[in-house]
Formats: sequence, C-alpha cells, structure tokens
Amino acid sequence: MSDRPHDSANEPASTPMKYLTIVECPVVYPAENEHALASKDMLPRFGVTSGLESQHVRVLDERITSVCIWASEFLAKRYFGKDWSEKADAIWGDQYQIRFEPIDAAANA
Repeated sequence: MSDRPHDSANEPASTPMKYLTIVECPVVYPAENEHALASKDMLPRFGVTSGLESQHVRVLDERITSVCIWASEFLAKRYFGKDWSEKADAIWGDQYQIRFEPIDAAANA
C-alpha cells in the first residue's frame, strides 16, 4: 500500500451511460391536430437534436417506430419532457408508447 494520498485527478473520468428511447406511434399529418404537427415532427432529428447519437426509423402499417441512442439519460429525458408529452397526448392520445432504457456499455463490450 502506498503512503501517497489518492489522487482522483489521474483517474479516467467515467463516461456517462448512453440511453435508448423507443417511440411507437401512428402516422398523423399536420391537418389532423391542433398543433399542426406531423408524427415525424414529434421525433428528434439527427444532427439537430442535442445529445442524439443515432436514430433508426421504420414505418410499417401506418405506424412509426423510432429507436434513438442518446449521449445520456438527461438529454433523452430533456427532449421527451413535459411539453413533448402534452403534445403527444393531444396528437396521438393513447395510441403511442415510449420506452426509456439505459445502455450498459460494459455489458455490450
């Protein structure tokens, strides 16, 4: 055992855990709701939305599935916050689902 005090500055900073979101919703067009938003307008945009690292979108049988990987839980939940939820409820009602899951980098390595 060393007599030197422990210097945490020399330790690598822990990387924030990445986060996964999955949104499944019906296809809706702007003229169909009071917010004048299409379903695609409610989804994050790669290259524009802060913290969004990857996005995969599938449209099948008039339903959209969007799978996103975020830099952190904070950024994912900031995007899908209270304002987003209120709009989603108004546009899709009970016809949408959203799932949040941490991605364990150590388990995937």
